[in-house]
Formats: sequence, C-alpha cells, structure tokens
Amino acid sequence: MATTRATTTRATTRATMGRRRGTTTTRATATTTGAGNRGLVREGATSARAVEAVAYCVEHGLMIGGDEAGRFTHAPVSCAPTTFPRSAYELAEATSPAFAELYDGVSRDDGFLRETLRGAIKNDAFTAALWDVYERSGGQEGRQKAEVGVLRSDYMLDAPSGLPLQVEVNTVSTSFMALGSKVSAMHRHLAAWSAKPGEVVDFDAMPQNDALSSAGDVLAAGWKAMGSKGKIMMVVQPNERNMFDQRHISHYIFETHGIHTVRATLAEVNAEGALRDGTLTFRGDDIGLVYFRAGYTPSDYPTSGEWSARLLIEQSNALKSPSVAMHLAGSKKVQQKLAEAGVLESFMPERAADMRRVFADLYSLDGDEGTEAIKLALANPAGYVLKPQREGGGNNLYSDDLRKRLELGGDLGAFILMQRILPPSHQTLTVRAGKVLEIETLSELGIYGSYLRVGDEIVINKHGGSLLRTKAATSDEGGVAAGYAVLDSPLLV
Repeated sequence: MATTRATTTRATTRATMGRRRGTTTTRATATTTGAGNRGLVREGATSARAVEAVAYCVEHGLMIGGDEAGRFTHAPVSCAPTTFPRSAYELAEATSPAFAELYDGVSRDDGFLRETLRGAIKNDAFTAALWDVYERSGGQEGRQKAEVGVLRSDYMLDAPSGLPLQVEVNTVSTSFMALGSKVSAMHRHLAAWSAKPGEVVDFDAMPQNDALSSAGDVLAAGWKAMGSKGKIMMVVQPNERNMFDQRHISHYIFETHGIHTVRATLAEVNAEGALRDGTLTFRGDDIGLVYFRAGYTPSDYPTSGEWSARLLIEQSNALKSPSVAMHLAGSKKVQQKLAEAGVLESFMPERAADMRRVFADLYSLDGDEGTEAIKLALANPAGYVLKPQREGGGNNLYSDDLRKRLELGGDLGAFILMQRILPPSHQTLTVRAGKVLEIETLSELGIYGSYLRVGDEIVINKHGGSLLRTKAATSDEGGVAAGYAVLDSPLLV
C-alpha cells in the first residue's frame, strides 16, 4: 500500500538576496502526530493552511511519485494563489491560439526549418538526431496530414514594462495540465475554507482552469480524426515520478470518451512495437495516436534502441502529439528566428502585432550579429540568459556561467541569447514533502493550448487552461518536476 511521508526539521534562516530581491525569512515547521495530522504537517498559526492543502492534495490525487517504488507524496504546492495582473494574463491567454497556429505553420515549412536549424544541427547532437528522424521518416511527405498539439506558452511578468514576456513555447511533452487544474481547485477550496464568517470570497479573481479536460478532449479528437483506431499510446520515462498528472489525463480520456491508453517507454516500444502495413502495434494492440510525455531530452535516449523506437513511431501512420517536425519547430533557435524583423509577419501577418507585444529580446549567436550579441552579454552577464536547444529544467546558463561559456568561444550555433526578464517578487507559503516554507518567490505563467489540424483545416485551436510555477527568488530555474518550483495558480488583480 502506498504511503505518504512528510518530515522536516524546525529551522529559521535569513538570506540576503541579490538585486531586486531584498531580504526574506524562511520558516520550516516540524512534523507532528498531534491534532489528528499524523503524516501531514504540524498544526499551527503558519501551517494550518498547509495541513489543509496537503490533505486536499492526497484526497484529490494531487500527487507525485516518491524516491522508492510504492511511495508517493503530495505535489509541491503554494498554499494560496499568487497575484498576477489581469491585463497581462488576458493578453497571454488571447495570443495562445495564434502561437499554436504559428508553430504548426513553422513545422510545415521544410525550407525554413532546414535553414533555421542548420547551425543547431551542426553543433548539437540531439537536434541532429531529431533531424535525422525527420528525414528518415520522409520529411514533410512522410508525416501524417494532421497535427494534434497540447502546447504551453510560458511567460514571466516583466516588472519594468508590465507585460507578460514569453520565455518559450513548449511543443512537446508539456506537463501539469491535470495537477495544475487541481491546484486551481485547491486554492478555491482553501479560500472558502479560510474565509471568516460572513466574508465573501472573490472567486472571479481565480480563473477556472480546464487544462485537464482540454488536453484530454483534444487528444481524443485527434484519435477520432484518424479513424478511431486501436488505443492511444502515452510514451513515458522509466521510473516516472509525475505519473499522476499523466494518469489523470488517461482516466479522463477513458471516462469521457471511452478510449483506452497504454503506457510505454521508448525502450519498451523498441522491444515490443512493430509496424503492420503502416499501423503501429504494441503488445498486440493497434495504436491510433501517440502522445509523447518523454523523448524531449537526450537522457531519454541512452541507447540507439530508443532512437529506433522514435523512428518507428514517426514512420507509422499513427497521429503523433507532437510529430517530430512540430518537436523541431519548438526549438529555441526557431523562437529566436521568429523574433527577427519580418519573419513572424511572414507566417502570421494579421496577428503579428499582438504577438510581438509578448516577445522578449532574442539574439542569434551566429555571424556578425552573434559577435555584437556576445559583446552585449559580456558587458552585462546578469542581464541575459544563454539557452541551449533543450527542454526541461537545469539547462540555461546565467551570470558567471554565461560569461564563462561565452569567453570559452567556439561555435555557439546551438545556443540563443535572451533578455533576462525581471519579474516582481512575492512572499509565498509553500509546502513540499511536508516541509512548510514561507519564502520570497518569482512566478512563471504557462498558458496551455489545444490544437488540432486535419489536412489544411484547423479543427480545434483554443487556449486550454493555465499553470503558475512559483520558485524561490534565489533560483534561476523554474521546473517543478526538476525540484526548482511549486505548483501555483494566479489571483488576478
């Protein structure tokens, strides 16, 4: 039987932050078996809300895997929503469908992809391997005439401008649609639970979050568009800790649409997958749609067998979410290229002006333009981020690490340079593995998009809920699964 653990020690520390960060106090509250809260957190003035939050997480499946098989813990969460300007939220939400259409358009333009990614293919082995899959599966001619996407466009509020500036657009393996929806519901519950008698809670300031249902519905629609064949395959990592987020989606698809989902690692697909007249089969089941929750990072391909599995999937007539072309379209180099004068306009002439409002400054590191960008960054390393062609947390270079890499020289075609966004900070009560911490934080807003194109017709294109990831102000990275942040939701002001 799975158990939930919550242990911590009592401590109070003070840390002096850098520029914009001031001073913060970190509090940790010890676990106790009193007050009927065995295995949760200690009851007290600062943790009663956290106790209720952890109980809600456990009761509603807001969970992640532990370090050992059969052990689970609540997801890391904030105990109240974080304020976010309504106007900035609505701008990010309104432009979400345009970015989904844009990146699908990019994925269909072989010449643009080939030229834009030329440097990354030369200098980055992972991008080169993805490109090899694209070409060996037939390029544009070999892909299905449909694309289904569960995308997420990530933003940070830029304090100087008041605008939500885009960090990136994720076209592959977006996560936390299910747990993000549940965090929003938890925050609504906690607001009502903690309200004083007669107090009216402003639920309108906490947007409804349909990320779980939107993701499940668009995947089901994609499966049906391909003839309602067989099952949906969810490609996952071995020893996946975020399985609850994934399984909530599988359960929703089955309970709402009656479609079964099978889970498989790339190694398992290599060992037990096959093609039968173009149809992907796995353990005797036909697969009509493949949904990637893995395959976005080099560590997902420890052997040639995983790459063989990716190629097998891409060569099949199953619809892919995403296709390898859409995966490549989400590259950082493409993001930087789209920011150049006239490029976005060539793809989205009617929406480009609104979309450019959320662009941060982006710089190529190729040629003469790259030389000037390097000078800018070396003159102010804290003002920029060096970004490789990678998804997931822990890959970007900041400050001294950025400076050292630029001074090292060599071909930097696998990187782009981005303006460092300066968001406002907040005091946030968080709970992770039973540890209650009140810390100074920064937040990143994710807006999900549900997208389905069949042939040349866009069948579904809508924003599909949101996610706020909140991290310590001292942390450069913001990945929840990577241990840098907690799940949060916006309180619109």
